Amino acid sequence: MKKIILTALVAVASLAANAQIWGGGTIGFNTAKITDKVGGVKTELKTTDLNINPEIGYSINENWDVALSIGYYHGKNTQKTFGRDLSGIFDNGFADNLNAFKLSPYVRYSFAKAGDFAFFVDGGFSYIFNHVSSDEKNYNVWDIFIQPGIKYSLSEKVTLVAKTGNLSYVFAKHGEKKLNAFDLGLSSAVTFGAYVNF
Repeated sequence: MKKIILTALVAVASLAANAQIWGGGTIGFNTAKITDKVGGVKTELKTTDLNINPEIGYSINENWDVALSIGYYHGKNTQKTFGRDLSGIFDNGFADNLNAFKLSPYVRYSFAKAGDFAFFVDGGFSYIFNHVSSDEKNYNVWDIFIQPGIKYSLSEKVTLVAKTGNLSYVFAKHGEKKLNAFDLGLSSAVTFGAYVNF
């Protein structure tokens, strides 16, 4: 029994000696304004999105990492309609806010290394909690995903990362409504990030 425990401790110590902790993540911001005028009635729709995804990971060896991403998303849609009709000048509008929190553990496998570049594939799942200000009910989203990417070692301490595409299965429930979706997004938007190796 002592030999088994000693062997297990040596194996854990060996893994810990080769392991490295890294942290970083991505951040994104987007704003857009659409204006339309029909028959003297002007409509403005403004959207604003903020996305923050800090990550922390643990490099087991040169090829394998385990990581956790904790994300926050805030979106705001504002619409204004104004003009003149028989009752006079009118100015109507609404504002709607979406706040979402995401917890996403994943495993990363790195391969096809060329100098300071390496390709990788992330695989894991996400749990997303959504709250819409105009809705009384919150809703949850579950996502199982595989996502490819590329990383570049800028130095021993800093790594730049880009991810694109997505292969995922999404399940969501909102009241009596349910969503089951399969997504293969080869042309999805590219996300950029940076990691610091400790």
